[in-house]
Amino acid sequence: MFGLLVLCVVQQVHAQDVLRIAVQPAPQHTTGQPFTFVSDGPAGPGWTRPDEVARAYFAEMLPAFFTRTLVLSTPLTGIAQMEWIFTGPHGGFTVTIGAARIRVSQRYYDSYGLSTGQGNYPERVVRQDERLYQGPATTLTVVVDSHLALHVLLNGQQVLEQPLLLDVTRHQLRCTTPRAEHHVISGWLQQPQAISARVTVQQERMHQTMLGFGGSPSIPAYNLLSEAGRQRYWQLLHQYNLLLSREYPMGTELKPDLSNLDDASQATPHYYGDNFPNGEVSSFDYNQRVLAMGGDVIYEMWALPEWATEPYNGPRLLDIWNKVVRQQARPEVYARAVVQYCRLEQQRTGKLPILVGVENEVEQPPEIFDAMVLELRRQLDAAGMQQVKIHMADAGYLAAGTARAKRLQHDPRVWKAIDYTASHEYDLQEFFAAPDLFDDRMRAMRAASGDKEFLATELCLNDPRLQEASYRVAFNMGQLYFKNLTQLDAVGLMYCWLLLDVEQPSFGASRALMVPDRSQDSMVVPSSFQLRVLGAFSRHVVRGMQRVDANVDQDADLLATAFTGQGETTVILLNRGVQARQVQLQGAHAAWQEVERTNFYQANQTSNAATQDSVLVQPGEMVVLSTVKAPRP
Repeated sequence: MFGLLVLCVVQQVHAQDVLRIAVQPAPQHTTGQPFTFVSDGPAGPGWTRPDEVARAYFAEMLPAFFTRTLVLSTPLTGIAQMEWIFTGPHGGFTVTIGAARIRVSQRYYDSYGLSTGQGNYPERVVRQDERLYQGPATTLTVVVDSHLALHVLLNGQQVLEQPLLLDVTRHQLRCTTPRAEHHVISGWLQQPQAISARVTVQQERMHQTMLGFGGSPSIPAYNLLSEAGRQRYWQLLHQYNLLLSREYPMGTELKPDLSNLDDASQATPHYYGDNFPNGEVSSFDYNQRVLAMGGDVIYEMWALPEWATEPYNGPRLLDIWNKVVRQQARPEVYARAVVQYCRLEQQRTGKLPILVGVENEVEQPPEIFDAMVLELRRQLDAAGMQQVKIHMADAGYLAAGTARAKRLQHDPRVWKAIDYTASHEYDLQEFFAAPDLFDDRMRAMRAASGDKEFLATELCLNDPRLQEASYRVAFNMGQLYFKNLTQLDAVGLMYCWLLLDVEQPSFGASRALMVPDRSQDSMVVPSSFQLRVLGAFSRHVVRGMQRVDANVDQDADLLATAFTGQGETTVILLNRGVQARQVQLQGAHAAWQEVERTNFYQANQTSNAATQDSVLVQPGEMVVLSTVKAPRP
C-alpha cells in the first residue's frame, strides 16, 4: 500500500473498457453556489483572458480532508469540457470532464526547477489518469481523504483514484469549450453538511500516567541560533510543553575520560544528505535550561566509542539495516561511562538524568544486551543513583522493539532491571496511508511490555516519499501520536529532532519540529506543520495527568482521548473523516477554560470555551477542550 504514494513521473491511463455510469437523477434542491457557462456568451472581464468565459470561483477555504460535489443541471454534449481546478501552496490538481472522458492531473508549481519551457509560470504534471465513460453525468464528486488519496466519482460511482500528499485550499471552475460553438454548462456546488457524533468520557476507567513530551535537540543547530533565536526557541519549548530532552550525546569520538563530552568543537559528525553535520554532543548549559523550566533529561548512547567495544565472533547477526554486526559492547566499560556521565550531569546541572537508555538502534547479541542492562543497574545503584530509571535499548522499528522486549523476559533479573520499554516506530511508514493497519504491531508491543510503561523515544518521517511539507502528512503523524497514547499506553512521546540545522527544507519539514532561518538572522521557526500537530497533544496534557476512556459512538473517523489529574481535564478530538462533526460530549464534568483548534489555517489557536457539551470539528481538524490553559510565550 505504501508504494502507492510515489509521485515521480507522469502516468497516463487510457482505459480500453468504457465505464457505464449509473443513471442518477439530478438533485432538485440548489443548496450551494450556482454556476453557468455559455460558451459563445460574453467574454469574462480581465486582460489576461481576453476571449474566455468568466470562471466560477468558490469563496470557501477548503479543509484538509473534504468531499465536494458539483450537480450538473445541464448535460455535457459534443466537445464541451469543464475543468475543476484545486490549488494549494505547493501544487494542485485538475479534474477535466467532457461528454465521454474524465481526466485528473496532479501538478507541482512551487519551484522554477519544475519548468517545462511552456507557459508563463513553472509547473510540472507528476501524475495524470483518465477514463472513458458512457451515460449522462449528473454529479461530479471529489474526495480528498486522510488515506492520502484523491477519489473522483461520477453519479456516486468511483472512476479515478490517485495518491495525494499535497494540501489544497481553494477551487474554481473553468469552461474550455471553443467559443465558436454554443454550449451551456450549468449547475451548483452542493453545500457540505456536518454530521452528529457523540463522545463519552469515563473518568473512572484510568490508564497510564503521563511523563511528558519532548525530543532531541541538535546542539550544533542550537549554537547556530542568534540570541533572539535562542530566546524564541525556549519560548516555543515552554509554549508547546516539550520538556523531555533526549540527548544525542557524543558517540564514537568520545574520549575514555569523557573530557570532550560537551565540547561542541569535537561533536561526532551526523550526516544527512547535503545538509551540514548535526553533530552528536552533550551540552550541560542546555540541560540546565531544560531543568530550570521544570523539564528532564534522558541520556542514551548510540554507536559506542572503540574503547567500549570488542570484536564479535558469534553466530551471524544482522542489524535493522541488514549490516553484519562485527563489534559488541563491553558491558562493564559501557556502564562505567554512563555512570560517569550521570555524575557529571549532577555536578554541572544539580540533577541526575531521569532516565538512561541502554543503546539507541544499535544491534547487540542478546546476551550482551542482558549484560549491559544488569551491569548498568548494578553500577548506578553502587553510585547511589537508584532513582535513575532504565529504558530498554531502542530499536528502529516497533516490530523489532517487540521482539527485543520478549527476549529480555527470558531472564527475570534482566526484565526486573528494566523500568520502561521503548522503541522507535519508523515501520509505521509502511502503513502511512492506512495507519489502522499498524494497530496490530502496537497491540503486540503493549502485550510484550506487560507491567512496564512504554516510551515512544523517536517519532518522525525519514522516507523521502513522505517528505512533503504538508498538513495532511503531519495530521497522519497526529494519528500516530493518538495511537501511541491509546493503543500502547505510552507515557512519553518524543519527536526525533526538536531542532535541526538543514539546507534541504523538505528534509527539515519531516525530521525536525524547528529549524534556524538564516534569512531572519538565524531565528528559530517551525519547520512545517509538525510542531502544531504535536502541540495539539502536548500543550494541554501535563505531567502526572492520567489517560481515561473517551468512547466514540459508532464513528471510526472521529478519534478521541482524554486525560484527568490534579483537578484538571483535557479532551482531544481528531476528525480524520471528510465531513465535519458536531460532537456532543458526555461525562467530562468539566467547565472548559479553553478550546484549541489546530488545522491547516490555525496553529494551536485558543479561545475561551463558549460551551461545555458541544463542539464543531472540521475535517482534518484537531480540537482540544481543556480546563488547563496552554502555556503562553
